[in-house]
Amino acid sequence: MSQIQQFNLIAVEGNIGVGKSTLLPKLVNELNAHSNQPWQLIIEDVDTDHEFQRLLKAFTVDPTKRIEFQRYITNKRAEICQNLSPDYNYVIERSLFSDLVFCQANLAEACRPDGKDLDYYYDIQDKLNDYPQVSAVIYLKSDPVISYQRMIERARDAEAGTSQQYLQLISDCHDTFLPHICQRYNTQLIIQEWTDFGCHEMLARRILVDVCPELAQVAESA
Repeated sequence: MSQIQQFNLIAVEGNIGVGKSTLLPKLVNELNAHSNQPWQLIIEDVDTDHEFQRLLKAFTVDPTKRIEFQRYITNKRAEICQNLSPDYNYVIERSLFSDLVFCQANLAEACRPDGKDLDYYYDIQDKLNDYPQVSAVIYLKSDPVISYQRMIERARDAEAGTSQQYLQLISDCHDTFLPHICQRYNTQLIIQEWTDFGCHEMLARRILVDVCPELAQVAESA
């Protein structure tokens, strides 16, 4: 971005079934309780997005449909972060960094990646040129076996057929590529063990102290 960003953007990343949707509202409420500036939640409303559900199901049945699915997600993620008001700070469920991670996973899984795969990877990077600066990534790290069990228990139709091996691959790609992505885009990376869930109050304090210290100082002195 060409001008100094007036807000913080915290991205919560992690595997399928790690518990992002459960954490996010609690985290934002805690930040609002202990910050002198308001926070808003930007969430992927995938449960009511019929096109997302259709494309995810098609990808799960036929892996060759992954590019159509991923491009849809990328376009939605880029669009939702356009023209954010500087009157708020934001916590977002996944960011374009997720698209880079999943793209790496899909490239690793493809028998013979073609030009569309590589074009998509560079399209994500192009969109990041106009994306807000991500102040920090909270990476919720979990045992992929547990994440798989949670995914099975919530029984979303569109996720039927997603294998435990795929979640292991996604976990490995987060571990390998996310640190490099954050370093490249000057984003702080906070890794939090989340196999057995964790404490949203602690995460909020860590954000205020380590990422937004000016907000923590004002909050503590009030």
